Amino acid sequence: MTDNKYNLLVHVLDKIAKSAPKNLGIYHPEQDNTDAEIHKRSRSFIHLFLKVRFGILDFDISELQITDGTNDGGLDAYHIDEEEKKIYLIQSKFSATSENFETNPVNGYEFFRMELDRIISDGKNTLKNGNGYNGKIIDFQKKLQNIQNLNRYEYILVYLGNVSSRIDQKQLLQVSGNVCDVVEIINGETFYKDVLMPYLQHDFFNQKDFVLKIQVYKNQSNRISYSVDLGDEIRAGVELAFVPTKEIAIMMSKYRNSLLRYNPRCYVGLTRGGVNQAIQESMKDTELNEFSLLNNGITIICNDFSYSDRNAEPGVATLLVTNPQIVNGGQTAFTLAYLLKNSDNENHFENKEVLVKFITLSESKDMSEVIEKISKATNNQTPVRMADRRSNDEELVQLQDYLFNTHGFLLERKRGQFYDVVQNGLVDKNSIISSELLMRLLLVCKGDVARARSSGTHAMFKNYSLENIDFNLLYLLIKIYRKIDQKEDRTRGVSQKNRYRMDEWGNGLRYGKYAITYFVYKLLDDNDNQIDEKMGIAKEKWNDFETTVSNDPRNENYNVDGFDFANYYKGGTVNDELSEYLEQVQ
Repeated sequence: MTDNKYNLLVHVLDKIAKSAPKNLGIYHPEQDNTDAEIHKRSRSFIHLFLKVRFGILDFDISELQITDGTNDGGLDAYHIDEEEKKIYLIQSKFSATSENFETNPVNGYEFFRMELDRIISDGKNTLKNGNGYNGKIIDFQKKLQNIQNLNRYEYILVYLGNVSSRIDQKQLLQVSGNVCDVVEIINGETFYKDVLMPYLQHDFFNQKDFVLKIQVYKNQSNRISYSVDLGDEIRAGVELAFVPTKEIAIMMSKYRNSLLRYNPRCYVGLTRGGVNQAIQESMKDTELNEFSLLNNGITIICNDFSYSDRNAEPGVATLLVTNPQIVNGGQTAFTLAYLLKNSDNENHFENKEVLVKFITLSESKDMSEVIEKISKATNNQTPVRMADRRSNDEELVQLQDYLFNTHGFLLERKRGQFYDVVQNGLVDKNSIISSELLMRLLLVCKGDVARARSSGTHAMFKNYSLENIDFNLLYLLIKIYRKIDQKEDRTRGVSQKNRYRMDEWGNGLRYGKYAITYFVYKLLDDNDNQIDEKMGIAKEKWNDFETTVSNDPRNENYNVDGFDFANYYKGGTVNDELSEYLEQVQ
């Protein structure tokens, strides 16, 4: 199912190209020009990498770092990381088909076209053939010349594409002129996992240090600091400070899900009447700093925290926070970001603060268990859906990875995980698998179609287990259910009879989709190529199945003014009767 992933990638690349300035014709080719279309996507491919790896959101800035073109010396792009003192030299090979993108290695001759030694070590301004380098290569050389202490920088060769197993990293470094210290190969499979998926989740920033400015009030303490002993020679530092709401809004609006990796919720859309709306109203409807009292506050886990009021700015102190993660108060941060983006009234943020608890944990030790405890504890103190509370379960994370990496399916284990790509039209919301549907299909997998239709969300998530469950079987169930669900005619104004195709499926499409899913699943030989064939058998048999069960004495309680299929499909007899009928069919 690499086509699913490749199609998602192409949608993203086309969206990036569409955002390019109109004067850059390479990103706006004429229709029906296949070569130009591939070239457009090849450039957008590099843009996507620069966005995700280095957080370069501004198209113009990213474009300046792309050197791909005539006389580029084999260097397609670069990035200079002044903070980490690293220079990334990028060569990219985009493939125009899903199969080639994931499997076909580049021709080894391409590597010998790289003239990185001439560009960097020798400082030449011409190719080996005597032609001058293009303007962007010349600009790159000038940037290198202006770097102080350039000898402290590490050069890293990044290759975006598939490399033959016959070419090892040492050979790659040699053919690139031994300029680089390290080579990083990002093949098609890795690109999907480490670049495309984080982009779809809007979880791709790796900003290390954040600076927040807080108000300092004369004759008042503006923060509380203390230390907590966690045992095993581990201590946590705790700092409490009132932070201006606008500072949180700016941070959240840019980094979004990257700040919510340990939070049970995601960067979700606002819903009327929900907690987000209440937070928004308390910002809009108050003029003073009541928000600091009305809101429960935000809890942030970080690796380091420092405070300084020596910044030549009267009444202001600076907080430097390293690797922050919001474990509680994510909806508050989201709402502030949403209000900042969508409100023309800057006064909503004037003199309004939110209480933030900063918990500092060591970066040198594995603190995942401690972080999980803090996240669950802080979120237990406020109403959180069981589905949200279980969203970071390791087995759900593994299943999400499996479904995307193997089949290109998007499982939304956190509400709002794909909010941005849905809002931007990159992904149809109907193509995303909700975690609730997954839980219902997990019950179908076990043959319990009645509970699959009747169970409440809380009970399903509280008691679920993926232990000893073959992930590929869940994939099959998802695929079957989607095909069955697509049989329903959702055209506006269509009659109920036609909507649910009752002549063909009886009440199955209306009330018994999980039952039909199980029926088709049991007819399969673990082969998804048979789904359409087995669905044909199900359609042929379904009216007969419903006639059989409606005449069964066990179901006499459902015979009231006609047979009550709405309750039958979630009742106590459907599981056994479906299994019995399957035995006859098989």
